Amino acid sequence: MAKRRNKISRQDVIYRLALSGISAAIALLCVWLSVIVRFSTIAFYVAASVAIMVPLTRKYYLSGFFAYAVSAALGFVIAGDIYTVVGYVAYFGPMALITGIMRNRKVKWFIALPIKIVYINGALALLYFVCHTIMIDAAIMDKISYWVVALVGTVALVAIDFVLQLVYSRLIPLIEKALRVPSKEQDSALLPEDDDEDVSAFDIDSPFEEYRFGSEKDDNNSIENEQNDAED
Repeated sequence: MAKRRNKISRQDVIYRLALSGISAAIALLCVWLSVIVRFSTIAFYVAASVAIMVPLTRKYYLSGFFAYAVSAALGFVIAGDIYTVVGYVAYFGPMALITGIMRNRKVKWFIALPIKIVYINGALALLYFVCHTIMIDAAIMDKISYWVVALVGTVALVAIDFVLQLVYSRLIPLIEKALRVPSKEQDSALLPEDDDEDVSAFDIDSPFEEYRFGSEKDDNNSIENEQNDAED
């Protein structure tokens, strides 16, 4: 039995890049709006997080990271000030990737929650001590002790993460329906029966396989019809 190769086709690469680019564009738009509309910064950061989670619904982890990296880098450019968008770069973007990956890997909540709390406090410490910004007025921040920031911020961000998990759970079937991605049962039915034939990732991941397999079926039907005509 020949070993099956995990190969990605050119069409699948183009598709993943396109999905990543769309997610990055939407995330960047939300980051830009967070700079323009200052009183809704967190809401726009959450929306940007949801945008970069879209590729993760198809388990395209590299595409999700690419969407985050592009939106973060261009966010610095359009903001003109690193500290203006550091909340998205240091926390909301990475946390969206962490939440999506943990959800896909079915990590238990009692394992995921401590990891996220540690990351939350690390991000808060970075924002408070290094960047001197936690998305509130600087005059007020100077009067607040870090332990208050850590306590309130941890509770608030854990609650936001819980909302992100709910949104991500609803997003998975919506993206699958919108992209018309076939189920695993359909994928199994479409795979060739010959174990010696190599199967690429294109055959099981890409939303275009219905056209590919449909054309193969038509070719097989044409060959059978020609054979029947020759026998007659």
